[in-house]
Amino acid sequence: MQPTAYTDAARRIRGHVRRTPLVPAAPSPRRAEGADLWFKPECLQVSGSFKARGAFNGVLSLPDDVRKRGVVTASGGNFGAAIAYAAEQLGVPASICVMTTSTELARKRIASYGAELHVVGQFWDLSWEAGRKLAEERGGALLHPFADEATIAGQGTIGLEILEDMPDVDTVVVSIGGGGLIAGIAEAIKQRKPGVRVVGVETVGCPTLYEARKAGHPVMLENVVTNVPILAARSTEPINFEIIERCVDEIVLVPEDEPVGAAEWMWKNTGLAVELGAATAAAAVLNGHVRIAPGERTVVVLCGSGHDGLGLKG
Repeated sequence: MQPTAYTDAARRIRGHVRRTPLVPAAPSPRRAEGADLWFKPECLQVSGSFKARGAFNGVLSLPDDVRKRGVVTASGGNFGAAIAYAAEQLGVPASICVMTTSTELARKRIASYGAELHVVGQFWDLSWEAGRKLAEERGGALLHPFADEATIAGQGTIGLEILEDMPDVDTVVVSIGGGGLIAGIAEAIKQRKPGVRVVGVETVGCPTLYEARKAGHPVMLENVVTNVPILAARSTEPINFEIIERCVDEIVLVPEDEPVGAAEWMWKNTGLAVELGAATAAAAVLNGHVRIAPGERTVVVLCGSGHDGLGLKG
């Protein structure tokens, strides 16, 4: 996309979302000792995650007559909550399809914003198909959580903020689900500072982009067994894959048991309650899967809030 897509998105969503700060990890954990490690806490974002950026950009980009008919999406939870929140704020009807593996917290968030909630499909693509049919029946706008230019541009505003707050950043680490977050951040950053290293993180049980990159094209994973359902997109889309191929330097995998430990570390050491999707990126750094040199200025994007890694319910 053109650089103006990201600056336009930043202008469009200003006042609707929070500009999250960069938070120092000091003292750095043992595995990152000597690194200049920082967190970008999108867990403090409205609706609980970075998804609010793409949601507002998507809804606000719709023609007025289309927006009035309502919006529909499918989600692992966070984009559904973001669309529900944006729709409530903008006075737009919303219907959300979420996976059966979505957390109770995500469902409660969606319902609290007044959206119509449908729980259907073990995997995201099955929920998406249900959402597509719903949009056709009702005439609403179907908004994709990661394979859409408006969504990607909205998420990319995180990259703009990182560069504005830390112009000499060396490395940015981002979790990957369907690829919308990392595609937006990576392209927004690379258009301005090509030398910044962007690292994507997946779990070994759902290596969607890792396998796509090996194959040279998007693939559909036949077997997904992951403890991080928020990242369980079995496939990416061409728009995301093309940007990731151009702009993401490396994709690493973390064992399935590590995000819980990372979530506990984040809570005990930073006071941030992050979902397991966010903890996956943190685990990659805390456990040495991403190599960080002494003094290397590194930002880990904490994509959303939650307590699924802390043994709490509700």
